[in-house]
Amino acid sequence: MASVNDGNGSTVTLNIMPMLDIFSILILFLLMSFSTDPVSHEISKNTSLPVSATLRSLDEIPTITISKSQIIVNGKVTNRLVNRAVRQKDLLQGAVLNVYQELEKISDANKKFNENKKGKTQSVTLEIDKSHQFNLIKQVLLAAQQADFVKFKLLVTKSRS
Repeated sequence: MASVNDGNGSTVTLNIMPMLDIFSILILFLLMSFSTDPVSHEISKNTSLPVSATLRSLDEIPTITISKSQIIVNGKVTNRLVNRAVRQKDLLQGAVLNVYQELEKISDANKKFNENKKGKTQSVTLEIDKSHQFNLIKQVLLAAQQADFVKFKLLVTKSRS
């Protein structure tokens, strides 16, 4: 408790204990909710892990890879690129149709598994060759957005400076 004389002969007191309580709770909350590193674990060379019997991942985050010659969604080639572009017949309303269809399957599976998590936004990871024009990237992003994937994670390499 801090006391200060206000100059008129009366003493003003300020109780700072509630403020310290609030700050300590806030710091504890921030420390508990802040996590920057995903869980990783080194597996021993002498250990052979069992195969999972799960048919689909529970909360699968798809990866879209746009290489120099093709578009791949979770390891499945959806489109071949001609001159680093998608053929016009493979586009629908500006989006890459096959990418949309693959992501829609994943989105439907995620919605079934996450029925109790209403309002959860879905994300997609993008691995894009640096030589591509933005128009191709925009077509892929539009396909993802139409399949309800509204968060995007872009893979980049660290600068070697």
